[in-house]
Amino acid sequence: METRRPELPTLEIQGILNEECGWKVYQMDRLDSFQDSNYFVSYGISVGSHLKGDLQAMVRVIHRHLFKESEAETERKVMEQLHRDGFICTTCKPYSNKSWFYTTGDDQCVIRLFSFIPGIPLRKCVHVIDSVCMLKELGNFVGQLHNSLANISKDIVIPPRANDPWVLQNVSCLRTLLTNIKKNFSEEKVSTILDIIDKFEKQVMTSFYELRKGVIHNDIHDLNIIVNYKDGKLHPIYPSCCGEVNYAVKAKYGLIDFNDIVLSPYLFEVAMAIRDLMTDVKDIGFLEIGGHFLAGYQGICPISEPELRLLPYCIQAALCQYIVVGESEFQEQPNNEYTRLGADDAWTVLRKLQYITNEEMLGTWKRLLM
Repeated sequence: METRRPELPTLEIQGILNEECGWKVYQMDRLDSFQDSNYFVSYGISVGSHLKGDLQAMVRVIHRHLFKESEAETERKVMEQLHRDGFICTTCKPYSNKSWFYTTGDDQCVIRLFSFIPGIPLRKCVHVIDSVCMLKELGNFVGQLHNSLANISKDIVIPPRANDPWVLQNVSCLRTLLTNIKKNFSEEKVSTILDIIDKFEKQVMTSFYELRKGVIHNDIHDLNIIVNYKDGKLHPIYPSCCGEVNYAVKAKYGLIDFNDIVLSPYLFEVAMAIRDLMTDVKDIGFLEIGGHFLAGYQGICPISEPELRLLPYCIQAALCQYIVVGESEFQEQPNNEYTRLGADDAWTVLRKLQYITNEEMLGTWKRLLM
């Protein structure tokens, strides 16, 4: 893996936004990111003889050789469909010439513009809100998301990500990454991870073609979920998002960063969501976390018994992703702690799971699903 995050001077970005969009930038703050450089921008724009201020956007700077226009266009169409379905999600913003991206003069970087969702990342308040309610709501939210994504039109071609280690069906890629970083791990950690990869390949990937598949976000976690937190509670981000029964859930959670969308089993996204929640939620038992999430998800998208029995293997493989990919990327970006976010907590959870059978995990979930 190569060194990530392009370094384009802030003043140069501001100049491009002014010249290509007519924006007068008031504020520009760098955001945490894994491989691109992201910025929050507050700006004004000339409307006739007046300056319309208090506008906000997210600006993403990408290495030119990593940018694929076809993938960006697919991402844009997916976001637009979800937005039409009433989801609060980021959408692309065009330049003045109607283009969806801008290439710098030296052909080294591409700059994309996105709408900004007001609120804060869920991570900042996850420990001070009602965890059981949140887990069920997030399960419900992901279920609604999968239902909407299942209606993606046939003309939206989702590109394959055959060598991307963040895609769960590519978990075998972790073996190669582990070879290069195992000097940083204990023998116990290396042995545990390799054993989990083997079990995932034998138990899950042999049934891969039988699993229900569709477009998934592939990066749902507490930094990509935006909420409106005040007075000790989560409130709707927008007062009137849609008029459906699940209006409260759709209006309460905003979703950003669709850069990793992929065609994959829905079960894998459920596993990755539970993985993240297991590393984040501390006030209830980590086994119960999956049960509460599934209670919300199953009310929208039923999971078959065979799929449910595969879920523990998927969760453990997803935890290995955090540990291995995070450490591997950190070796390339030692100044970017964001790359290792969640890795230590993932190992703590993974070690605990080695003393619990799949049957015990399933039993806890089913008790909470009754």
